[in-house]
Amino acid sequence: MAVTSSEPAMGRRRFGRRRLWAMAIVASLVFVVAYAVYAATLSQSGKALATSGVIATSASRSALVGKAIPSFSLPELSNNGVKAQGTLSLARFSGKPLVVNFFASWCTPCQSETPMVADAAQSYAGRVSFLGVDENDTASKALKFIAAKGVRYPVVSDQGSLQGKFLLLGLPTTVFANAKGVVVAVVQGQLTRSQLYHWLGVIARV
Repeated sequence: MAVTSSEPAMGRRRFGRRRLWAMAIVASLVFVVAYAVYAATLSQSGKALATSGVIATSASRSALVGKAIPSFSLPELSNNGVKAQGTLSLARFSGKPLVVNFFASWCTPCQSETPMVADAAQSYAGRVSFLGVDENDTASKALKFIAAKGVRYPVVSDQGSLQGKFLLLGLPTTVFANAKGVVVAVVQGQLTRSQLYHWLGVIARV
């Protein structure tokens, strides 16, 4: 009798184990499928963001275009490649075309973009003003970055206060304003040389 009564119990245990294994396999399959869908979506999003950095070079892509450049007053980090003190406001650039370049020492695309912007600032000296805005960075790292990239134009330090005003989506971002202080173009993403000099030509002519 003992043997007979134990057989159904053993069967139930085997069935229970099989059921647990089946559930584990199904859960694993669901996870794999969900991850595959997530990875595909993430890949497409990444491509869209990478593309938007180029598409955003169109002046019509930013709500800032056609409006007065937002005002600000921020701690000055460096000027002419030397550590500076005090504050700097938009009023200092009144009456001259202005390029505002948002960057950071930790921003990978900024590593190659910043030297190009610094060279352009030298080429357009006296015709177009340049301003660097170091975003969410430490002063020591920013100053090392500025020195290494040959930045001579004024640079201010910002800890996020301008992100909303300038509708920043990421770094780098470059804003081009004419001599009247009106935004002509906003480039979200890394500049190419042709884009940079195209917009410089536009604001220098106005």
